[in-house]
Amino acid sequence: MIIRKAAINNFSDVLKLVKSTGCSSAVYESLANKGMLEPIVIEKIDNRAANILKQEAISVGADVALNENISRFKQGFSDIVIFATLSQLGKLISKLSFQPFGLKQIGDDLKRIIIKKKVFRYRNKSLDLSKPVVMGIVNLDPSSFSGDGLTDPNKALEQAVEFERLGAGIIDIGAESSRPGVKLIDPETEIKRLLPALKRIRKRVKIPISIDTYKYETAKIALSEGADIINDIFSLRKGKDKLAKLIADYKAGLILMHMKGTPENMQVKPEYKNCTSEVYEFLCKRKSYAMRFGIKEDYIAVDPGPGFGKTVKHNIELVKNMNVFSSLGAVLGAVSRKRFVRALAGEDKASFITVNFLSAFCGADIVRVHDVKETVNVFKIIETFRGI
Repeated sequence: MIIRKAAINNFSDVLKLVKSTGCSSAVYESLANKGMLEPIVIEKIDNRAANILKQEAISVGADVALNENISRFKQGFSDIVIFATLSQLGKLISKLSFQPFGLKQIGDDLKRIIIKKKVFRYRNKSLDLSKPVVMGIVNLDPSSFSGDGLTDPNKALEQAVEFERLGAGIIDIGAESSRPGVKLIDPETEIKRLLPALKRIRKRVKIPISIDTYKYETAKIALSEGADIINDIFSLRKGKDKLAKLIADYKAGLILMHMKGTPENMQVKPEYKNCTSEVYEFLCKRKSYAMRFGIKEDYIAVDPGPGFGKTVKHNIELVKNMNVFSSLGAVLGAVSRKRFVRALAGEDKASFITVNFLSAFCGADIVRVHDVKETVNVFKIIETFRGI
């Protein structure tokens, strides 16, 4: 007889473990749901609701960590953490549908959070997120922070074609640098840099093309020339209603990124009480805003924005917590060659590749990179390990 621990990293691991016993296939998923622990954080909950939630959670076998003010029946709002399996959460959701103080809404939100199906659509097409997708960066701004800005549209075409050959799943074209301290450029300059390269790339590349812009004028030209996705570092705060309606009309994909401030001032002493929670709340609100204009939920991805108004510690926290944002949709991890990586380990390329790997391993579905070849190869290793 052998007694040992089991290594569990995701639901697929639990399912394989259950199947390995040879038990009936009729109970595969049921048992797997009982073996996958899903810690749930609920912040700023009414203490009255928290007391009821605690009792209901305990009744289904879950555990709850909560502020002592809740147990003392004090008025106010607190944070709690629920430790439950997927099976227990399913039972808890059913119980909350009959409860007051906003608990029914909490149940609905829990249901959305634990749903595992996730897609990212663009132009009535779908991106396969069953494995991490590499987004290859084509920079057209000569002042790009990474030093790879291209001014020749033919060179940009060569790079995009090569990225597709190497295994990139998306090409992301940017004509304006967003490095810390940079001043923003006007739409005319951006379009002048972007258009020649985009036209060439669209004719040769079959994979989806994302445009890194927040400007309505640039997005309109790009979408009319066949771009598929708008990657907006301002999350529609600059283009607002006009840009949102444009994206909806074209049925384009949209990536919403978190940034504190603007590129010009974002790194001036950025502070958070709880970085992950504040970024999550921001992206949740921006997603709701986008959907008001007809952009469907499956057409929206989110980017926590490492490097944009964060310290080294904040960036590490966000990379570790990439999976937290998965309930909002597809998650983009944009960590390639960022300053915080250089601060941790210098200019060595291995460090950049390692952080790309960690971003995907911690939950990013799409990873935006400069080093396409190396990152694609690393992701092949990730998938091999996941498949065993």
